[in-house]
Formats: sequence, structure tokens, C-alpha cells
Amino acid sequence: MRSLALPVVVLLATIGFFLVAYQVFSRDYQYVQLVKLGDQLMEEELPYQATRTYGLAIGLRPDKPLAYLKRADALKKQGNTAAALEDLSQASRLGADPLSVSQQQADIYYDRGSFDEAAALYSDVLTLDPDSPSVLYKLGLSCFRAGREEAALQVLSHAIAMVGDFVDAYYLRAAVLDALGRANEAESDLLTALSLRPDAREARLALIELYMESGDADKALRVADEEIDRQPQDPSSYLLLADVHRMRGRNDEAIEAVGLALEQDPNLPGAYLRLGELWLEEGILRNDRVALEKAVAALESVVRMDSENGPATLALGRAYLAIGNETRAFDELQHAADATPMQADAHLELGDLYLARKNFTEAATAYHVYMKLAERSPAVLERLGDAYQGMGNHSAAAETYIEVAEQTPHQVTPLVKAARAYLEAGELRLARRACERGLLADAQNVELRDLLARATGPAPVSVER
Repeated sequence: MRSLALPVVVLLATIGFFLVAYQVFSRDYQYVQLVKLGDQLMEEELPYQATRTYGLAIGLRPDKPLAYLKRADALKKQGNTAAALEDLSQASRLGADPLSVSQQQADIYYDRGSFDEAAALYSDVLTLDPDSPSVLYKLGLSCFRAGREEAALQVLSHAIAMVGDFVDAYYLRAAVLDALGRANEAESDLLTALSLRPDAREARLALIELYMESGDADKALRVADEEIDRQPQDPSSYLLLADVHRMRGRNDEAIEAVGLALEQDPNLPGAYLRLGELWLEEGILRNDRVALEKAVAALESVVRMDSENGPATLALGRAYLAIGNETRAFDELQHAADATPMQADAHLELGDLYLARKNFTEAATAYHVYMKLAERSPAVLERLGDAYQGMGNHSAAAETYIEVAEQTPHQVTPLVKAARAYLEAGELRLARRACERGLLADAQNVELRDLLARATGPAPVSVER
């Protein structure tokens, strides 16, 4: 019996070993097949299905990092960045390649708009792969988006030194140089990019924009013509030419260029918008009602095609104002004010309409929204002060006029208005101070002398507006 027991035990152990080995092999085989299927689904741009497939692989072998890395990429493509980062952390704990993990983490933080964090992670990647031009480019891009232009310039210059024909790096470095006010160097980089890749349309468009910003209309026109020669069927090339002609003050030629764009695509909202804006400029400049009606017709076409087009509704509101249809103008400007993205100038135009209608509270609100979106310019601040005066809030009006005076130290009118508002608020000392400041600039100003006399009287005097 004992002689039979040992062979039986050995046999059972061998069978058990092979069963375990088979199960392990079977799980590994299924794991690999599921990962391959997930990869195929990703190639077919089916990230949701791929995510589920990688999840099945993880269920089979949760101790392996590969499926976590793959699922993180699928989750990122779905916009689920938090879950993607969790998978990457798990992959890292399981011993995944640090270079691959850091690279994916950096890409996710960049996509999320966390540019400083992305830059820090790309820097970590560079410590692992210091000779990677693509990582240098991404680091430069992250620094630029984070507002660190000097750091971006240094990194991109390093990338270009490593790869002399790195077109994208030249293009990005040009943007950095332009942001730093080094337009000549930016021009040189864009020209280099075009010499390396003549079909680099983005570089050519950036060069045109650079010339337009610098006021070099002739160079801008030359490059725009080159773009049309390269892509004569592309309507956007003609719209670009229209922008150049508009900058040169040649609206007739700009209108003709927009017409050529519409020949290529008669259903192009951007073309009708430019056409409407051009006719509006012409109509206002020449007091030409026919041109204004053409502007209205073009802009109404845009709004019919895209009712949420903020710039179009703003321009349409202005066109209605120009032809004297205040009711329609008001409706369109309100629509523009509610559009996304918000149109700051719509709030300014509405503020002026409210002020003219003596709806002072609404005017003040509109001016505040405009200044939050755009700027606290002296002209708008003065109109805000006028709205406060109309509301009877004389102290706020006076303080606003004083802010205008600080921004325009050589103008007396804001101080006249401030002194009058202080008087109406009963603040005689502040009224006298405003008068004295104004008289330092214009000692013979009769209105200021009269207001000063009132401010030094025995009692507050109500001054009629």
C-alpha cells in the first residue's frame, strides 16, 4: 500500500500543478486578448467600449499595470480625467514604466488647463528622456500657456537646436516671441517655418496676423495672395484677404474679396458677418442708407443661420441703430448681451440706449457689466457717473467722476461734474477740493469758479443739472 501511495500523491500533485498552470496561462492569455481587443476598439475610435474591455482585463489580472495604462488613455478620450489619473496612479504602484506614466499624466493636466502642473510633469519626463524634442515642445507649450514666456522661449530654442527642421517649434516660438514684443524675431521664425514646410497654413496665417498687428499692410497682402494661390478653393483664404483690405481702409476691395469667398461657399456665416460689418462701416462713414440696408440684410442672414451668433447680433443691433430703428436695435443688442460668449460691446450699446431713455438704473448695470468684461475706460466711467446722477446717487457719481479725472489729468470736465455732484450730495469740502483741482488746470473756468463760490457759501446749495 505504501508503495502505491507515493506514486499516487506524485500524480495528484502533478495534475494539480498542471491545472493551476493552465488556469494561470488561461487568465494571462485572456488578459492579453482583451487588451488587444481594447486596442482595436481604440483604433476604431470607440473609447467607451474600449474602457469596458480594459476593465474586463483588469478583472482577470488586477496585478498587472498594462490594462490600467490603456484604460487611462480611453478614459482621457472620454473626458473623464479624474478616473484616468486614478488608473495611472495604480499603474505606477504596480511598476509601470515611469516615463509612460508621467507622460500621460502631463498630457491629462495640460488638457485640463492645469498648465503649471503639466509643465512640472513634462520636466519630470525630461529627466527620464532628456533628448526628446517632442517632450521639449510640450513643455514649451505648457510654459507658454501658463504665462511663462521666457521659460517657454528657452525650452523651444533647445528643441530647435536639437532638431533644426522642427516646424511646429518654430511656429510656437514665433508666438512666444510675439507675446514678448519681439516681432522681428517672430517674423523670422515664421518665415523659417514656411521655408521648411511651404504648406504650413497656420504659420502663414500667423504671419499675416503679425503683419496686420504691426500695420505692414503690403506684406500682409502679399502673404494673403500667396495663400489664395495655394488654396484657391478655400473660402477662408478670401476672408483673410478681406481682412487685410479692411485694415488698409479699402472696404470696396474687402467686399469684393468676401464675394469671392461666397462663390466658394454660399452658406458661410462668417462671410455674411464680414459683409455686414463692411457695409455697416461704409453706411456710417458715408451716411449711406442703401449701404446700411445691405448691412442689415447680410447680418440677418447670419442670424437666420446661427441665432446665437453674438458678433452678428451685436452688429445687427448697431445697423438698426444707424438706420434709426431703435426698437429692433434694442432687441438685437439684448440678444447679443445674452449670447455666449458674452459680447461686451452689446452691454455698452445698451447702456447708452438706457441712458438716452433715462432708464438710469439699467444704464448703470449695463456699464458695470461692460467694465467687468472689457475695461474701465474714462469715457464709460463718465457715462456711469451720468447714470448715477440720474439715479440721484450723487456721492457715487462724484466718486466716479473723480476716477475719470485721475485717468485724464488734463481734462476739466470730469472735475466740473464731480464738483456739481458733491454739491448736490451736500459734501461741500469735497466739492471745493474738486473745484480747486480743476482751477489749477484752467484758472479762468467760469463754471468751476461759480461752483466754488457755491461750495464756500453758508449752506449747501442745490445745483440744477
